[in-house]
Amino acid sequence: MIIYTCKITGDEMLTDAYNIEDVKDDEGNVVPGLIEIESQIVAKGGGDIDIGAGNAFGGGGEDEAVDDTIEKVNNVIDETMGFGYQECPMKKKDLKEYLSTYCKGIWKMLKEDDAVAGPDVKAFKEAINVFCLWLLKKYDDLEFYMTPSFNPDGAMAFAYYKEGALAPTFVYIKAGLNEQKC
Repeated sequence: MIIYTCKITGDEMLTDAYNIEDVKDDEGNVVPGLIEIESQIVAKGGGDIDIGAGNAFGGGGEDEAVDDTIEKVNNVIDETMGFGYQECPMKKKDLKEYLSTYCKGIWKMLKEDDAVAGPDVKAFKEAINVFCLWLLKKYDDLEFYMTPSFNPDGAMAFAYYKEGALAPTFVYIKAGLNEQKC
């Protein structure tokens, strides 16, 4: 398993247990520098476990009552099932300022890291304007999430709802994440 952590805070942001994909714009073009995962609403603490056999072993039939006492949570946001993100309201001006400061900091970290190849640093610098523009254009559709450390210099998760989705898709600036195999 690979865990992706914030380069600045060390907070866990996501894992490869989620289907990680490149972000695409409205025309289907890849937005360089961004990755995304789709979240789900899941039952927290329920006793039923679906092993993929559906109703083959009984239970869950139409004649059984639905248990309304089971808490439903987002599998990315929740502190026990996910990563403990906290939503933070942000004005467009604040988003611009955050992106400017954050991207400069990440670029500097990449530049000073001997393990990061020069072409990777250049690719990030070239991608900054493209992905920042995508995020700013999508501002009205975005929700903003901080990690549990609440460090304003750290990575954020940006969430939006795809058409017809019941749970948001989370977007990350890939260069701001460390990959750790465990």
